[in-house]
Amino acid sequence: MKELTSAQRDTLTQRYVQLIIDSMDYKSMEQFVYQTLVEDYDVLSEIEIKDEIRWTFDEETLVDLVDNLDNELQEVN
Repeated sequence: MKELTSAQRDTLTQRYVQLIIDSMDYKSMEQFVYQTLVEDYDVLSEIEIKDEIRWTFDEETLVDLVDNLDNELQEVN
């Protein structure tokens, strides 16, 4: 098989990704997105994940999420 140019490799990658997406049902795509986001956010520091939540949503959402963590811990104990 021939070696691809950079442009050909990019096009091959894009076509392969589109093929994968086209073959996924809604639940498979949802699971893929979930797993990808978890893997991406797992490598962030606490400050980075908190900033990400603030920028994507807002400060109130961050506070609610953190408060819910405290509430869940109290319910377990």
